[in-house]
Amino acid sequence: MKPFDRDKYLRRSVQKLVEPRPLPPDREFYVVIPACDELAYIDGVLTSLAEAGAPGCAAVLVAANHPADASGAVKEATSELCRRLAGHSGFGAWLYLLTAPDLTDGVGEARKLGMDAVIAALPPEFCDRAVLVSLDADCRVEPDYFECWRNGFAANPAAGAMVCGVRHQTGASPEEEAAIRRYEEYMADYTRRLAEAGSPYAFPTVGSAFAVRAASYIRSGGMRKRSGGEDFYFLQAAAKTVGVAELDAVLVHPSPRSSARVPFGTGPAVAAILGGQPPRRISDGAFSQLAKLLQTAARPGMLSSTDGFLTGLDAKTAGFLRETGFERDWTRILANTPNQEKARLAAFHRYFDGLASLRLLHELDEV
Repeated sequence: MKPFDRDKYLRRSVQKLVEPRPLPPDREFYVVIPACDELAYIDGVLTSLAEAGAPGCAAVLVAANHPADASGAVKEATSELCRRLAGHSGFGAWLYLLTAPDLTDGVGEARKLGMDAVIAALPPEFCDRAVLVSLDADCRVEPDYFECWRNGFAANPAAGAMVCGVRHQTGASPEEEAAIRRYEEYMADYTRRLAEAGSPYAFPTVGSAFAVRAASYIRSGGMRKRSGGEDFYFLQAAAKTVGVAELDAVLVHPSPRSSARVPFGTGPAVAAILGGQPPRRISDGAFSQLAKLLQTAARPGMLSSTDGFLTGLDAKTAGFLRETGFERDWTRILANTPNQEKARLAAFHRYFDGLASLRLLHELDEV
């Protein structure tokens, strides 16, 4: 595993003031919660964290934020949230606040500001054992939340990051309940079929349901500054650099509410389902072709040249790879990869990642 350079990472990082005091350098867990217009939810997530044992093992950092073009009501909600947390007698020394108004890159930027603040508070020698936990303000967590993360990392010492199971809270109406369960089934089905195809990226990517060792966070390049999908892109990078394990436990219960605050994800998907537009299931034929691609890549000698590999694929898959620059890219990658089967296959999986798999599936999907 490549070394990490905390100071080099922080030189490229933006730091915000943490209140009412600096983060402690010796916690086992650091839970980062972006919060934009979340007054109705914040007490619930903090209460569930307290019941899970946060005061004894964790520092919880709320990154109160709003976008630069937020309405006056949303900006006031940020101010009210800060006032509420600053004066909240029900939560003690384990709660911290970072204020980030007028963001331009959405929830990814808020999540990154919070996680980078944790990195800045940790001495380098603590980064291998401290764990950053990503959560959202509209969630509830299970009573054994921290215990399960602890046991999961202990059981998977080679994994730098870990994801857990999610089951959304009960919908506010029968229609919302049906919509969120339909979306959960859709996502579980996609992950299952990705695993059956042999993809190393077959794990759920939910912003409220992953944890990463601090050193691995640095090695993976830190959180992505995106208005949506920051969890997907970060965990994809983590899979390439430090490894992602899946915890066989449902630990997080997000709100099932529909939302248009992010361009894609649970909120917009629930809104679409309620509006009569359920997610379209990718065909089994497309997944079958993805499986054949990955099987071909794993065959001895197939990745030693671009021509040999492409001629072993069906015409549509080969055409997709040519159109996306595979011949140029793979020639360059081969020149910088040891002449070993295992090394070439690992390089291919870093190149043909979860995003490339999704794009190929859409290209192959039967219309």
